[in-house]
Amino acid sequence: MRSQLTRNVYIRLLASHASLRPCSPLAGRCLAVALRPRQFPLITRRQPRRTFFGIFQKPPRMLKEPDLEPGYEVLLQFRSFEVENARPPPRADLLKGWRQFIQYKRRNQNRPMNSTQAFLTLRLLQHLVSADPEAEGSVDDLSFTDLRAALLVIATRPPKGTTEHHLELAQLLYGEIERRIQNMRGQGIDEELIKEAVGGKDTGDFELFLTALTQYGGSLEAAQRLAQFRGSLESDKKGQVARVRAFWTLVLRGLAKEGREEELLQEWKKYKEAKLEYMPPIHEIMSTFFATRDRVDETKQWFEKPIHAKWSPSPRAYMEAMKFAIRNGEQRWLQPVFEKLINSNPQKDWWDVIFQWAVLVMDKGVEDIKQMLQVMSTPADGKEGPKPDAATIDALITAAIEKKNPYLAERFLSLGTELKIRPRASTYILQMDYRLDAKDFGGVHAIYEKLLKGEVTVPQDEDLPVVNKYLRALCAAPEPDLGRILDITADLEQRHATLEPETVVSLCMLFLRNDNQYDVIDTLSLHTVSYSLEERVQVRRAFIEYCLDRKVSTARVWDCYSLLRQFFPETEPDERVRLMDAFFARRRPDMACIVFGHMRGQGNLAQRPTADMYVRCLEGLGQHPDAESLRMVHNMLKMDTTVQMDTRLYNALMIAYAASEEPDVAIEFWRDITNSAEGPSYNSLAIVFWACELQPYGDRTARGIWQKVLKMDLEVPPDVFWAYCGALAGSGHLEEVMRLISGMDATVGYGPGLMTLGVTYNALPGSSKKDQFEAWARAEYPDIWAQLEKKGRKETIMGTKFNIVRDMKA
Repeated sequence: MRSQLTRNVYIRLLASHASLRPCSPLAGRCLAVALRPRQFPLITRRQPRRTFFGIFQKPPRMLKEPDLEPGYEVLLQFRSFEVENARPPPRADLLKGWRQFIQYKRRNQNRPMNSTQAFLTLRLLQHLVSADPEAEGSVDDLSFTDLRAALLVIATRPPKGTTEHHLELAQLLYGEIERRIQNMRGQGIDEELIKEAVGGKDTGDFELFLTALTQYGGSLEAAQRLAQFRGSLESDKKGQVARVRAFWTLVLRGLAKEGREEELLQEWKKYKEAKLEYMPPIHEIMSTFFATRDRVDETKQWFEKPIHAKWSPSPRAYMEAMKFAIRNGEQRWLQPVFEKLINSNPQKDWWDVIFQWAVLVMDKGVEDIKQMLQVMSTPADGKEGPKPDAATIDALITAAIEKKNPYLAERFLSLGTELKIRPRASTYILQMDYRLDAKDFGGVHAIYEKLLKGEVTVPQDEDLPVVNKYLRALCAAPEPDLGRILDITADLEQRHATLEPETVVSLCMLFLRNDNQYDVIDTLSLHTVSYSLEERVQVRRAFIEYCLDRKVSTARVWDCYSLLRQFFPETEPDERVRLMDAFFARRRPDMACIVFGHMRGQGNLAQRPTADMYVRCLEGLGQHPDAESLRMVHNMLKMDTTVQMDTRLYNALMIAYAASEEPDVAIEFWRDITNSAEGPSYNSLAIVFWACELQPYGDRTARGIWQKVLKMDLEVPPDVFWAYCGALAGSGHLEEVMRLISGMDATVGYGPGLMTLGVTYNALPGSSKKDQFEAWARAEYPDIWAQLEKKGRKETIMGTKFNIVRDMKA
């Protein structure tokens, strides 16, 4: 059964209007967590009314509930209380939720703990180990078993994406185990009793800890811990050699994974000085490290280095050597390596690598492989040779996929049938993979049906990656089969499978294009609830890009934005500003300002608009006026105590009010600017002159300002000058503005330009004055007027105007 949480519970946990808050700067990281519940529905719908005829109608579509993992709700709730500095839930409830979550992760290996879940688990564990259980009225406490179970989950199930919090969690878990052991020793408790309390003589905690360190970027610490461990061993304990070798292998593999060549070679030197043998795992680590980096000489040196007891390199070492040789043209070096392997009568796993070498390097076909299979099965030294199995067929199909040859892959599959080898789940998965590459959707679906009917057992949801790939391919088809897509997603829902972020993006984009908003809601509800922040960002950005696509209709974009706002309240302010700009570009200032209002209403101060964002919104209203939206934004600004008024904000308000045909209000802000300590800028002058152009008798105000500019002997930029010309022309002072333009060289030190003549012409009232100005300008400045004519004209309510753009900026 799915989680019985209501829709509103889901909103409260992950997608509430209260938003996912980042941690404070003191925390040193950023994570989204849900805040206190707020009673807002996900989608506003009318209350249904029952009528007599309504009984024959279909019931309304019910939204699917999110599939929260057991205990995860408690982790989210604790973090929300922690962020708000509120009293957390009772310790017993926190312990129960923490244990539920860890046990669920331990049972479900296909659902590793992602970075967000690791952080939430870490924060709750820090609270549990720092607080006194007795002081909180609880006798229950985390046991060694609880801590070890969490360490096992962390060490053996690495996730995709960032793992910073996994490393911290592993360090805290092991540190708490060690702290408790030292406390018992400090109390004088006998070692045998301590071992019994811990859970046995050798619980494997140290090995789990080293595994976690080397998986999550802590290999240097792992090397230090290993040195301490070796120092604590008694010299006569020879049985510890195997453990030390295993631990050292972990450390070397971790250093190689992190690309620490210098430290890797230093640790290898210590390993050799300890007189430990050069075993196949060590050979694999060292040769693979240089092979993957295409270091030819070093790769050959480490691969050819004799292994202890003349053992063969591991199959993976041979595979990496083969890939290295193909990339670097070293097939001649590889030839004797594999010939020696073949002559050594290898075991079955090595033969599977040999077959891949034959296909990829030697370009062998099916008939050649048949002969090699006979050689493999030939008895040697009185022992029967290994027989091909499903793993052999998988290896051959994998090689064909590497060669991008689906036909060859099909022939290898037929070879398995000919040899009466029953395909396993991995064989079907590979078959789906190469058929997808060949765009054979019919063949892919036939295989999927076989898996669905249970012809083979699929362990640990191994088919999920290829099913995700199948869904993405169906969504990307020229004519997507929506029915088949919905059937597959329904099957996955029954399996409680979580789709990959890329697949969720493909599905949601398809549903949005087909106006299937309910399917978008269901997809987001079922899958994004357990995503890490990085995975949520991936889906969120796809929604934002959809909203920014000018080819999409405004109605669909608004629907998409509504879903984005509901499911991704952690959307960054700069992303919201991009959405606001997109609605302004669509000439929908009302929608743009609603987006801005949603940003203003965020509970998290870091997500609220800054002064620059207010300016950007008001500038948008200057280009696309809307009086009602302007009033709303201005009221927000008045009530926003986090924003201090300055010249830029006043300039933006002047722009917006002047564009909304309220120049009187705009000029009032000019007076606020002149009375402020900061004073006006050149942009302020250009804007106020524009407002004067729009205001009846605005020339009186403009002349006063102009006289002050001249008295102060300021350098006048061209945009300020032509704005002043527009202010005079707007009141019909034709002769005066012509004299002003004629005397420009003496007044401001430069002559008129295209905008000087264009702004003046557009501002003049009536066709008579425009005609007089045109005749004068055409005669006085023929070249400039010719350039202006190329811009073209348009008829407006205020008369003929040139197609010039005055881009007012605060």
